[in-house]
Amino acid sequence: MMSLVRTRGRTAVVLAGLLVATACAPVSHVVEPDAWEFEGFTVYSHVPDDPVGIVYLFHGTGGSADIANRIESVDQINELVERGYGWVSTESTERTGDKRWNVFDPGIASNPDLARLTRLHTRLVDETEVDETTPIFGIGMSNGARMVTLFGQVFANEGYPVAAVAPFMGEAAPLVNLTGGLTVPAFWVIAENDTVVDNDAIRADQAANAATGAASTIVVKREEALTGFRFLRIPAIDATESTAIRTALVASGVWDEQGRRVVAIDEVPGALAGLRVPPSFGASDADVRDQIQVILALHQFTGVFRVAVADFFDARIAAP
Repeated sequence: MMSLVRTRGRTAVVLAGLLVATACAPVSHVVEPDAWEFEGFTVYSHVPDDPVGIVYLFHGTGGSADIANRIESVDQINELVERGYGWVSTESTERTGDKRWNVFDPGIASNPDLARLTRLHTRLVDETEVDETTPIFGIGMSNGARMVTLFGQVFANEGYPVAAVAPFMGEAAPLVNLTGGLTVPAFWVIAENDTVVDNDAIRADQAANAATGAASTIVVKREEALTGFRFLRIPAIDATESTAIRTALVASGVWDEQGRRVVAIDEVPGALAGLRVPPSFGASDADVRDQIQVILALHQFTGVFRVAVADFFDARIAAP
C-alpha cells in the first residue's frame, strides 16, 4: 500500500506552493446550498432572487445528488451562481443497483425520472423565485450526460423553456438520436484519455446536434502535467500536504520528476491501486483521486471549462 507521508520538504518548495495558492485556491460553495428531500430523494439546491436560469445537475452511474458537493462540480456551480443562476441536484430513481438514470424511456409520464423531475420543477416554481419562463439548463456527467440530453429534449418538446444542456463525457440518449436528434443547444465535453466511453461516438452525436441548426460545440479536456498545485483545490489540503501527495505519486512510477506520465494510460489504475490519503490530511481518497483523474484527462467531471460553459449558457439567454 502506498503511503502519503506528511513531509516538511524544502522551504523553497513550500513557498512556491504558497505563492500559487491564490491561483489554485480551495474550492468550496460560494453560497451554501439547501439540503432537503423531495418524494424521498435527496436534493441540494440554491435559488437566488430573480434567477437568470435554473440549472439541473445529473450524476453518473453509481452517483447521487452529492455530485453537487464534489470539488470539480462546485467549481462549475460557483461560476454559475456568481452569474445569477440557480441550480438543483437530485438523484436517479433507481437506488439499489447501478444507480443510473432511465435514459431509454422518453415518456415524460412513464419514465419515473422524467416524471419526478417535472414535479420537482413544479415545486421550484411554486416555492422559489423560479417561474414558468425561467430558462432551464442541464449539466450531466457520463450516464448523466445521456440523461441531460433526454431531459433537455423531452422537456423542450413539452414546451418547457429549455435553453441549453452540457453533456460531459457521455453520448446522447439513444432514443434522442432515434427521434430526430438533439435539437437543444449543447456544450459537449470529452476527455482525451477517457477509457469508459467512445469519444468518436460523442463527436458524432455533437455533429448531429449541430446539423439540426442548434448552437453546438465540443471541447476536449487535455492531460496535464502532475503538479502539487492542483491538490490545493481540496479545502483540507495545504501546501506541504500537496507536495507530499505529488512526491508519493512520482514514487508510484506513473510520473517522472518533471510530472510527465511515463506509463501507458491503462497501467495507471494498477499502479495507483494502493493509494491512500492519511487521515491526518483531512481529505478523502475520493477527493484526491478526482484530481488525479482530471490531471490524466480520464473519465471525470472537470471544472476546467466552467467559464466556457457559463458563457455558452449566457449566450443562449441573450439569443435564445
